[in-house]
Amino acid sequence: MLRADRGLAVALPEAERLAALQRRFAGVVPKAVAQACRVAAIQGDVALVFCANGAAASRVRAQAKGVARALDQADTPVAAVKVKVRADWSLPERPEKHDLPAAALGAFRELENTLPDGELKDAVERLLARRHAA
Repeated sequence: MLRADRGLAVALPEAERLAALQRRFAGVVPKAVAQACRVAAIQGDVALVFCANGAAASRVRAQAKGVARALDQADTPVAAVKVKVRADWSLPERPEKHDLPAAALGAFRELENTLPDGELKDAVERLLARRHAA
């Protein structure tokens, strides 16, 4: 689609470069941080990273030298990392969780009736109570 439209085709190399930088970034930070942050731009030799929250931003700042080394390539020299928290920037919404099928709930009810009193029975009771409240 991007190649077909001349106006959008000029953005394709930059999008590919940022995607490659994001993959390298994800390779050096914890998975949760990589999911909360995006390499947004390269300004000179500084990589601009947007994070969805302060905790992720702090982690990137703490690892800034290592992140800069990981992002530094011949085609894209990176000497430093600038981190910004973007409260208005959010991750895609999580997919909706589906409830347990009726057969599964029935199996849990049967299990609850056959279990002796104890922690496991209490846990099954809590599970069923949450399903009835939902």
